[in-house]
Amino acid sequence: MVQNSGYMNVITGVRSSDGSLKTDGLNEVPEEKVSDALATETASMFANRINDELFVLYEPSYGPYDMEIIFVHDLYTEGSEDAWKTTWTNDDGTCWPREFLGKKFPRARILSVSYDACVITNSTQGRMNSLFTIAENLMVNFFLPRSKVGLTSNCPVLFVGHGLGCFVIKNLMLKASEQFAENEEKRRKFLENVGGFVFYSPFNSGVKWDLYANESGQSNTLTDCLRPHSAELSRLNEAFASLRRRMKERRKSRFLWTVLTICESHQTSSRKPGSLQRSGTFVTEGTARFDCELFRYGVGDHFNVCKHQSTANVNYQCMEDWLDSILTNSRKPSRNSMPNFDPTAENFKAILPRKLFLKLFPKKNPFYEYAAFIEAAVTFVPQGFGVDVSEDDQKREIAALLAHFDHESCGLRHKEQCCPPSTHCPEGPCHPCKSYHGRGPLQLCGNHNYKLCGEGIGDDSLLSFPEKLSQDPVIAFKSALWFWCTPQWNKPSCHSVMTGKWTPTSTDVEASRLPGFGLTINIINRIDCVERDSAHARVEKYKFFCERLAVHPGENIDCRYQKPFL
Repeated sequence: MVQNSGYMNVITGVRSSDGSLKTDGLNEVPEEKVSDALATETASMFANRINDELFVLYEPSYGPYDMEIIFVHDLYTEGSEDAWKTTWTNDDGTCWPREFLGKKFPRARILSVSYDACVITNSTQGRMNSLFTIAENLMVNFFLPRSKVGLTSNCPVLFVGHGLGCFVIKNLMLKASEQFAENEEKRRKFLENVGGFVFYSPFNSGVKWDLYANESGQSNTLTDCLRPHSAELSRLNEAFASLRRRMKERRKSRFLWTVLTICESHQTSSRKPGSLQRSGTFVTEGTARFDCELFRYGVGDHFNVCKHQSTANVNYQCMEDWLDSILTNSRKPSRNSMPNFDPTAENFKAILPRKLFLKLFPKKNPFYEYAAFIEAAVTFVPQGFGVDVSEDDQKREIAALLAHFDHESCGLRHKEQCCPPSTHCPEGPCHPCKSYHGRGPLQLCGNHNYKLCGEGIGDDSLLSFPEKLSQDPVIAFKSALWFWCTPQWNKPSCHSVMTGKWTPTSTDVEASRLPGFGLTINIINRIDCVERDSAHARVEKYKFFCERLAVHPGENIDCRYQKPFL
């Protein structure tokens, strides 16, 4: 619900003889000023409008979007027609979905829903529609040509709701799942793209109606508006829980169609007629906790629990991680870039089957998908990766690559460096507020590497959006393979070293830099050749992977006596 600091006064206000709007004698607002304010707000609304019920909070400055996040507000009162925006605006005036999530997910399209959820009736606002009608209208607007919400292939859709907005989302899902209804193909595709949900203070089994009752105990416009929906909400909860179970089975993933609930932790105060102050918890834990995978207490009362003040907020971080996890598990490898019967892909699969990959990395992050690795590997075939060498050389190269994956990302558990000490941008080109710390299986680090990698894999936006390496598993693996297959300054590529395509010079021989796994350690991190424990750990992992791939590790597997490249 969007709070209006004097909304109870507005609800009980009366017209004075001079035509102004009195609110219990506390404020006088000339009617013409109210009209001017509404006109200004309306003009700003149209700037971001897609259609009658959808507004854009954020979208990529160029190119297509690869995910959608839809925000749905709670009830609102007079003066809050722009609840689609103010619900998600914090005390600093920051619309956090745009400013915070836009930076975390730069390729996302973030939309906000506007629907008739006003708790009062006057000349400019109507009574709130039924949840069924709201969902029906939303479904129509979602599928319009200009919006196309949930209709883009391999583009997950995530929903964030507050209060009654959570039930709008639930009813929307049920509406999409109806059989024998129009737009069946669009509704099916929409449901397949839905990833999960974040609910702020959903009143699943009731609300503290008495908090907003008049002093005499009589009902008011808020209670009159909500009470008729109580039975509907109860049925809706059960139906949505059943739908979630079916969709989890259908998607074959315990990570999809999941719910994170964040509940208010502070009492909500409300001013009553006669300056009576009452406070209480509008939505309690008992009613909010129903049917969710993760429950957390937020910061603030009912109105402020969904207004994150900074990215350092623990609940914001939890919400962001939740969305990131759902996003990772929603995406599917692109069929265009990896044909089902690509002979090269089948060759990689023969050397490193999926079951073996999973056994080698039993505790890996779900982000690092086997299919994403194969897809990325195929794109480096033109550079010679996995071709034009013997099967043993192929196995040794893959064993070496996996050993470095294991060492750099702790068994493919880490997507990015934890608590980086700096932005790793000693000099330009850099983008403000961007960090070029270690990301991906080989923890690609440094702004120059990000720039060169982007050019190498055909993604010029990597310098502007380094977060891609921790958001898209295919790009993450591509970044590692780019480093592996590309000569680094005065160093040969790891690929050429492991496949015998590099011939050492006399200087290299004098420095003991000879072809073999040991030299790849020197190339990736020369400091490890000095710190013996780290180099030894890499060597042992390499020997382990060679054993699992049934190939001899070869010669020169250590870098003990090697000198670094100057």
